[in-house]
Amino acid sequence: MSNINFLGAASGLPLEELVSTLVRVERDTKFARIDKTKATLDASLSGMGRLKSALSAFQDATKKLEGDSLKARSVTITQPMADKTFIEASANSTAAASSFEVKVNQLARGSRLESADLAYGSSDDVISTTDGTLSFTAGDKSFDIDVTAGMTLNELRLKINESANNFGVNANIINAGGAVGTKLVLSSAISGQGNDLVISNNNAELDAISTVASGVSAGLSSVQAAQDAIIEVDGIVASSSSNTFNNVIQDVTITVLAETPAGNNAKLDISTDKKAAEDNIKAFINSYNSLVDQVGSLTRKRSLGSDGTSVTGGGGALNGDALPRSIMSQLRGLLGNAIAGGDEQMNTLYSLGITFNKGGKLEISTSTEFSTETGQQRFDKALSENYDAVAKMFGGENGLASSLDSFMQGFNQSGGIIAGKESSLRTQLTKNTKDSEAASRYITSFEESLRKRYTALDGLLAQMQRTQTSVTAALSGLPGFGTNKSR
Repeated sequence: MSNINFLGAASGLPLEELVSTLVRVERDTKFARIDKTKATLDASLSGMGRLKSALSAFQDATKKLEGDSLKARSVTITQPMADKTFIEASANSTAAASSFEVKVNQLARGSRLESADLAYGSSDDVISTTDGTLSFTAGDKSFDIDVTAGMTLNELRLKINESANNFGVNANIINAGGAVGTKLVLSSAISGQGNDLVISNNNAELDAISTVASGVSAGLSSVQAAQDAIIEVDGIVASSSSNTFNNVIQDVTITVLAETPAGNNAKLDISTDKKAAEDNIKAFINSYNSLVDQVGSLTRKRSLGSDGTSVTGGGGALNGDALPRSIMSQLRGLLGNAIAGGDEQMNTLYSLGITFNKGGKLEISTSTEFSTETGQQRFDKALSENYDAVAKMFGGENGLASSLDSFMQGFNQSGGIIAGKESSLRTQLTKNTKDSEAASRYITSFEESLRKRYTALDGLLAQMQRTQTSVTAALSGLPGFGTNKSR
């Protein structure tokens, strides 16, 4: 088609412009509908994504109210000395609010063993000329070390410390020299009274590094026995094989780190965490209100001008889609109804001080227009006097949080309603792309067809012009043709 730019050159007519105009009109007609459809589908797909995101944010805020989330207890510890930590503690959601004094009398610790003075002169001394086995036991834990003939004291230290089965025995060597010589020191991490480290062997040459001899006498002696941790809670003595006390105070875990000074105990206060509950409930309210705003934006209708026909404001991406409004209608029903999992006196958001305002959003009102108490007064009173009832209303087995989460999962989960909508929109976009490609092929074919026809027309007109010129020339040669006669 190298002669496309010369279309009409033969006839002198503007055939190139005519073909370009016809092709442009056909292209605009075809692609106007395709492009409009694509823009609508893109907007709808984006709108579904925004709706899903807003629902997910509200679902996340709802999950923070599920189960025992609102029943969390805060633990405050006043240490005997400001610059040192003596105890740490945490409380389950079922712990009773109360205060205690805690005295730490003794920390739990493991046992410690040492070899005899002058048993070894250096870390390179050979501990046995024959093979044997050392067995380490503390409490219900145990492991073995194989000793090979010619093994040195330092090689034994390394093998003990590197054993994959070691339950917490640390081997060290102290090169004291003089009348002490080199000592093997073994310490056990297994604490608790009666859990002393015991080392036995099957080779009398290893008696020097054992507590139980297979020959004459054992060489290791105890320099520190394993012991329990001992505390007093309001004067009541309790012990633990570790430095952690579980349920000495019911549903409370206490970890002791240091012995408290005489006459100066640690103070432990357990209380309901009203501040955390208030923050999570207000975050729930704000998240719902953000969802209301997002749905309002997505479903906004087009604004018409004063003439009633011109559009002055575009509609939302999901304007005309019933799904967002259906979701909000059902959510308002769940939020406004009595909650099956709540107590009789605390089973509605209204009883907690939370109501819908005229814009359909949740709020804790400061107005007494419809009640003698403001929503804020009811909210504060509920958290102060009915804290666990509030937690049950949201986090109970049939509480509001569980109901809302189940409801939103049907829309938001993989394979849910929104995912189905998105899949359908993507399928339509794929078809739209194919329609666009088909339209492009049609326009190319349409232009080629026009050019063939108008090329033929150009040639025909040129031939007619040449014939006309030839005829005119022939006639002008005839006698009297084209000459006016006077009368």
